[in-house]
Amino acid sequence: MNVRLVVSPVLALLLSTHAHGQQRSEASEIGQSMRVNATAGAFKQNLLHRITLEEAAVRQAESARAANVELSVIYVRLGLLYEDVALWEKSEAMLEHAVSLLRHTPEQSGNLASALGQLGSLHIAMGKLGESEKEELEALSLRQALGDRLQIARSWSDLAALYLNKRKFAKARDFAQLAVAEFVTNGKADVIDRMAARIALSQALCYLKDCPSAIPLLNAALDDAKAAMQPDSFAIGESNFILGYAYWKAGDISKAEEHMEQGAGQMNVQLGWGHPVYLKALACYAQFLRENHRIEAANVVEGRIRQGEAVVDVRSLQTRHGAFGFK
Repeated sequence: MNVRLVVSPVLALLLSTHAHGQQRSEASEIGQSMRVNATAGAFKQNLLHRITLEEAAVRQAESARAANVELSVIYVRLGLLYEDVALWEKSEAMLEHAVSLLRHTPEQSGNLASALGQLGSLHIAMGKLGESEKEELEALSLRQALGDRLQIARSWSDLAALYLNKRKFAKARDFAQLAVAEFVTNGKADVIDRMAARIALSQALCYLKDCPSAIPLLNAALDDAKAAMQPDSFAIGESNFILGYAYWKAGDISKAEEHMEQGAGQMNVQLGWGHPVYLKALACYAQFLRENHRIEAANVVEGRIRQGEAVVDVRSLQTRHGAFGFK
């Protein structure tokens, strides 16, 4: 899922605590934070409602013979919403159509670069890495011609994510370092820019066997997110979870458990209905629990995965290989 998209605040997931003196099993504690809840379902329903509105907007704009640029904006919005509910093929069709419209519009290279970048990110999610590389490199070339440092850095960040999935970790690290350096000093960069680049850099470092160096980057990303976002934002949950992963691989099991459980609970607020990104994170968490002899807790998390798989298209799960860059 594109991290730039899933930042809409929803009601916080409230984890009830047990009364003084009451004993609860390890499994029930984990199950409480993993449980599908009304908030997650409401979040998905809100996305589906927005999709219905955007579909109507497309029909209206086409009937009114709107200009290609105006149409492309609606198609991109609709494509990104389809992506958020894991309807990959529909998302791909919308974004490809937006790109096609912009290719037939003079002097719209900036919009074309943005649409190509979004399509490239989707193709990473779908496992179409060759197509993604062509799209991201074209977007970078267009942005370099325009000379906009912020947009160029966004392409560097996207390319870092791509090369992580292509397992070209040194190349991913180099692009991510360029993006981080620009976003830290560029006053027009937003919190999502800085988070995405730091997360990509941290993942590259972990793959290059340097997880301890990734931890300060992830702590900075998490602090940045907490200062700018609601506590239930997906981006905060993602940052918490990946920080826990880095602590795990760096050998700090206590902090790993703390951040992974907290991050999974936060992601559950928006994606607990069974989004493939969330299920991938849970699979990683279950692996962590099993490796640390938390068998009962791992069983609970794996049960949650099975519940989620029952309500999503299995084909969409198969396309999410490498989500978050977890091994």
